[in-house]
Amino acid sequence: MADDYDDEFDKCGILDHSLSRLSLQVLGDHWGYGYDSLLIDLERWAQSPYVRLDSLGTSVQGRTLWEMTITGPDSTTTGIKPVVYVHARTHPNEVQAWWVTREMIKILLSQSSLGRHLRDNLIFHIIPMYNPDGVELEYPRQNANYVDIESNWYSTVLEPEVQVLRNRFVELMNSETPVDVALNMHSSISGTRFFVCHDQAGTSPLYFDFEKRYIGEVRSFYPHGIEPWYYSVTWTAGTPLRYPESWWWLNHHEDVMALTYEDNNSMLASAFDTTAAALLNGSYEYIYGHPVSIDGFKVGTTPREARLIGSYPNPFNRSTKIQIDLQIPGTLEMNVYNLRGERVTSFRQDYAEPGLYQLSWQALDAAGQTLPSGMYICRLLHNSRPKDALKLLLLK
Repeated sequence: MADDYDDEFDKCGILDHSLSRLSLQVLGDHWGYGYDSLLIDLERWAQSPYVRLDSLGTSVQGRTLWEMTITGPDSTTTGIKPVVYVHARTHPNEVQAWWVTREMIKILLSQSSLGRHLRDNLIFHIIPMYNPDGVELEYPRQNANYVDIESNWYSTVLEPEVQVLRNRFVELMNSETPVDVALNMHSSISGTRFFVCHDQAGTSPLYFDFEKRYIGEVRSFYPHGIEPWYYSVTWTAGTPLRYPESWWWLNHHEDVMALTYEDNNSMLASAFDTTAAALLNGSYEYIYGHPVSIDGFKVGTTPREARLIGSYPNPFNRSTKIQIDLQIPGTLEMNVYNLRGERVTSFRQDYAEPGLYQLSWQALDAAGQTLPSGMYICRLLHNSRPKDALKLLLLK
């Protein structure tokens, strides 16, 4: 066991302050989702018969750390269901991981075959906003004491948020429903999606094999979107005394599959619904040893609600046609930004039926002059939620 970090790296990548500021400009206050937004959603989610809300404790500034428990009637043989624990928004600017978590909640509360089956056979505990003070203060990775609570788990003085979550983990592990899978949701500036896999030097050969199996089962539902297990392997010099996964390993070893998941922390991140379904399906398959099956058929990922097929021409010198595939009806919105985060054009349709859409974008400013040459980012939203993005290259 090692408490030096010579082989360690920042899981989320070195903080890019310019990217964080750009994200704030594009997404709005609190990266588009603040504590007030959470309280509104919690009130709505609490109307579901499958949801229980609990206050676990408070942050440095006294904001409640809320936990959602989502489950349904037992359909297991023992009546005691396995548990998946998810906590998100440790690093406030890594909002993409929250968007994935939100899609997980959406699936779990839905009346889809997948949602019903997961509720019937698993218990999900979800902390949607683990660092509410950091979100409200717009600190990219710190809490109100300006401490990164991701790496505070073995500090001499624990931050209040860390103490709350540790107490909850201890409580669950001493209960009849201990945790089986623990997902720590983050986003990396690497531009990819991956799990932080822990080497056997810091765990055990058996656990290392378990990690490979878990990641492989999640990837089987999104093979081209999530990197293989060997993309990010750390703990090669031992167990660092820093992280929640360190606490899980040192206290519960192979009993809990505890991993950090890293989404794509960039303007081009998309497919959050597909990613969420892969995480849920993969967790179920890892726990039960077989995939979710309804009437003998394997349940895969949920359909993409909306996506950008592409644009033509691209590169372009004045106008381009952007193609959209809408699979579920609802509000359709498309925004184009320059690389300073300034919105240069916007399109919105309050209600759109499923189908293929083609929008023509004239790259003109308010005075009717062609915009400067360079890269632009097109983002697609469906029912006010980001769904897809693509790069547009304007050449004059």
